[in-house]
Amino acid sequence: MQPWHSVLLILLTLVIFGAGFYYDQIEKNTAIAYEESVINSQTLTSPLNENNSSIQNRKSKELQTSTAWAESKFIIEIPQEKSHLLGLHKEAIKGNTFLKSVLSTLNLNPTAKEMVFSPFLNDVFIEPEPEIMRSLFSAAHNVESSSQLIIIVRGHSGKAAQLLLKIIFENYKRDLKKETTDNPLLPELVNQKKEILLLHKNYLQLAEQIQEENQGSSSQSIEEIALKSELMQIKSELDSHVEALMGIERIHKEGKEYSAFLTIDALTNFGKVQEFINNINQLKSMLVNQALEPILTKEITKNLTMLKSSLDHELAKGIEHIKHLSKSALLRKVELQKRIVELEMKKNDIHSLHPRFKLLKSVKKELDQKNTVFSSNFREWQLAKEGITFKKAS
Repeated sequence: MQPWHSVLLILLTLVIFGAGFYYDQIEKNTAIAYEESVINSQTLTSPLNENNSSIQNRKSKELQTSTAWAESKFIIEIPQEKSHLLGLHKEAIKGNTFLKSVLSTLNLNPTAKEMVFSPFLNDVFIEPEPEIMRSLFSAAHNVESSSQLIIIVRGHSGKAAQLLLKIIFENYKRDLKKETTDNPLLPELVNQKKEILLLHKNYLQLAEQIQEENQGSSSQSIEEIALKSELMQIKSELDSHVEALMGIERIHKEGKEYSAFLTIDALTNFGKVQEFINNINQLKSMLVNQALEPILTKEITKNLTMLKSSLDHELAKGIEHIKHLSKSALLRKVELQKRIVELEMKKNDIHSLHPRFKLLKSVKKELDQKNTVFSSNFREWQLAKEGITFKKAS
């Protein structure tokens, strides 16, 4: 071997070693950078508690300002004369109720969910989905227009950001339309409703206790006797509805066939259920007991399938009917209890000095006040929804 061969071999060895070391460092640095990015992203999410908004904003700051994420935007706009109400939409779209709505939609679409959450599906990032989702979109007032709210949606790719934007966009429009006083969207209204329901529950408990204490009183009026008689009947009906619904829920959870629902008397006797059952049994007996032509067998089988589908539909209607009856019975029970207690109070003023009556009056007063505030706030929120428009941001 010539001397220059040795020199050339040494030089080649050094070059290869240097290149290997260089790429190894790049790989390590990339891995470290990714790990730090993922770990830092853990601080981007926040609890669902509405009172922790400042902590949530601080934790999501890094993700919201990162240039590594694709962004899509749309605009919520309300009439200029209502611009002072725009902040309500910012609260609603970042509230827990809407957050759960978005997650519910994603859970029904596994492919979309995987696309949105794929960067967080690893052993390092262990934050709950609601906290991750909260950091993937934000709402900010448009500095150029006091009546516009800009919704910024982020994703690990342009496609993911666009997909999530569409889900948020459609869900918010839908949730605004289907909102009711029983299921409000605005976080403050949700909290107020919870307080009202708790007070209402306390009021009913007190009413029942007072009713039981005064049961059989010799000074009962005809009206009071009639109300208590109706209340007993309503309670019996309500118990029957609740028992039926519990049986339906149990069958549903066990994943049994439709025939299992026929063990519930309230369903068996509903609408055309019995008629469908009789027709199905007749067709089945024809298939079993008679030698039929293939074409007739095929036609009977087809009719059986249609009848079973109709029976399923009728059973579904029956379940909804029982739910409606249960709700109506509960509302009537509440109304009857209120009227009985009011009659008892009017009958003898001395009751007003009784501790339980005094507490009942106090609860009722607080309940009336909170209902008044809730109604006022709900009307204001409805005003903020009037004339709302949605625009795709450029």
